[in-house]
Amino acid sequence: MKTFRQVALAMGVGLAMSAGALAQQPIVLKVHSFSSPQAPEAVHHMLPLIDKIARDSKGRLKLEFYPSMQLGGKVSDLIQQLEDGVVDVVITIPGATPNRFPLLQATELPFVNVGTSAGQTPAVLEWIQKWLTTNEFKGIKVLHIHTTDAAVLHTRTKPVRSMADLAGMKIRVPGRFVGEAVKTLGGTPVGVALPEIYENLQRGQIDGMTINWAIMTPYKFQEVTKYSMETPLYQNPIMSLMSQASYDKLPADLKKVIDDNIGIPYSTGVARKIDELTAPAKKAITDRGNTLYSLTPEELAKWRAAMEPVYKLWIAEANKRGLPGQQMFDDVLALTAKHGRK
Repeated sequence: MKTFRQVALAMGVGLAMSAGALAQQPIVLKVHSFSSPQAPEAVHHMLPLIDKIARDSKGRLKLEFYPSMQLGGKVSDLIQQLEDGVVDVVITIPGATPNRFPLLQATELPFVNVGTSAGQTPAVLEWIQKWLTTNEFKGIKVLHIHTTDAAVLHTRTKPVRSMADLAGMKIRVPGRFVGEAVKTLGGTPVGVALPEIYENLQRGQIDGMTINWAIMTPYKFQEVTKYSMETPLYQNPIMSLMSQASYDKLPADLKKVIDDNIGIPYSTGVARKIDELTAPAKKAITDRGNTLYSLTPEELAKWRAAMEPVYKLWIAEANKRGLPGQQMFDDVLALTAKHGRK
């Protein structure tokens, strides 16, 4: 018969083993994304990052990826899900949550962009660090932001070679200020979530969309459009954002694992891979028999001039929030010029 001491020792060993087993359980962070697992931000960023963090943490930190809104809700709910602690990380774009990132949308105003992701990405990240960390990104840790390659106008039934051609056309836009630009040019902006664009185009519920080249083939948009304007209009930031509260709960060594795998050099590396998708996307579009064309220099000058009221609208929005709108807008221009905007 076991003595009391033997029983106590056995219980102690069992408890120690249980505690050890618990200590070995990985910390799981839920990542919720608006886009598909085939989208560039998944293939070239999140999926490789998940593997790298698992390796670097020796399996102690695990990111569970839920693309295509698999955890439920609308795309516009993602930031709320992050702030409510329902998920730990979200992948989204500024315009998906109305009125949540109006300041950041300065970086996607038409014709203020570099034209390549590798150029626009560091400009956007530097601008965020300078202006937005204590307001729009308060309580949020930026894991990664890269911009799309150039976003352009794709249409179903006719090319748009002038503002007159755009008059009355329903055009899908990603957010408020691109919508204001389309309105200024004579079109009618329509908000349509990414997964719903194909069907809306197929049914003729919209006449076209503004969207970047690289996203065309993953969603097969070349099947439901016939004309693509090569003149770059803007670029969207694609954001991977972590709840600061979720980050703060991590032990110091796992925080370091995350910090060692993020930053401007990392994001710019992802951006270079995004730029490599532009040429194959254009080839897939032309292989389909679709037409690529550009605005004439004279018409482009008219479009650029037409954007002044849209820029002033954004500046007024920043001023309303107690920030120096003109200075912030001038800084967007300075940073994008520094990184290659012509």
